[in-house]
Amino acid sequence: MSYLEEIQVKNLDHLGIVAGLIDEIGIVKIINNKLGIDVREKNLQQVQ
Repeated sequence: MSYLEEIQVKNLDHLGIVAGLIDEIGIVKIINNKLGIDVREKNLQQVQ
């Protein structure tokens, strides 16, 4: 078996990785602290 036959490539959707990192390092909280939370978002947070 050659080196190229052993390589397997799998496509991972990066959006989940990016969203996880954003959540982990708290970017949304930092932005919300600087800009405030939109009234529409406050209503959504109460429903959840």
